[in-house]
Amino acid sequence: MKLLRYGALGLGLAAALLPSAGVRANDEGPSYKVPEAAMGDAGLAQARAAIAARDYPGAIRILYGASQSNPQNADVQNLLGYSYRMLGQYPQAFVYYDKALAIDPMHRGALEYEGEAYLETNQLPKAMTNLATLKRACGSAGCPEIAQLESAIGRYKKQAKIN
Repeated sequence: MKLLRYGALGLGLAAALLPSAGVRANDEGPSYKVPEAAMGDAGLAQARAAIAARDYPGAIRILYGASQSNPQNADVQNLLGYSYRMLGQYPQAFVYYDKALAIDPMHRGALEYEGEAYLETNQLPKAMTNLATLKRACGSAGCPEIAQLESAIGRYKKQAKIN
């Protein structure tokens, strides 16, 4: 799990100097699909390819354009948050996660990814709040996002030696 490690240098500057900052070796990117019609086939394919290649600045350029033409697309906002988070640019990531959740307060991807961002910035209580909201969003059937966030919380607690 990545933690804040740049101190006074600042996250934005660190991400600019080290574009791979914050990328986890086992991170395969978003597990859900943005609707094809939301961006058009070519734009969506480009954004997915950029994320899969861990070209988060490239994904941001593509997704930012899509967010300008369709600002009410929660999936695009969430992917922007994800891309910024993978660069270690947490303030920007939270802006886009918040936009996604303002559009769709039960957006499972945004709740899970924002929860992970909270853990990465040492905000366990907020991650726990996201988990509770995610459980309401998924209902009794559950969903993979719950398991993913619960796993991230478990790793965080183990690393921090919290019961």
